[in-house]
Amino acid sequence: MMKALRIEPADNVAVVAQDTRKGDVLRHAGGEVTALEDIGLGHKIAVEAVAQGGLVRKYGVPIGRASAPIAAGAFVHTHNLEDITEELCRQYVAAFRDGRGA
Repeated sequence: MMKALRIEPADNVAVVAQDTRKGDVLRHAGGEVTALEDIGLGHKIAVEAVAQGGLVRKYGVPIGRASAPIAAGAFVHTHNLEDITEELCRQYVAAFRDGRGA
């Protein structure tokens, strides 16, 4: 069986460990997911559905916001993922200044 790397239980994406074809079943920490499309080595696959506007989490941290609904098994990349780096940095700086950050 093919594998995908899901690091944290709260992650809703995993990284595919080999080139993946539509219909391939991938095992990850927490279960299995069937690829809905071809996904290249090192890219992200949704391991659960993410609603439009929902946070996408990888390695235990938010990496973006879904710009469209994302089905479990879908390829997750710039076509359906909004970059929120600036938003996250602003939140971190504000928390740090308020004494809530590390």
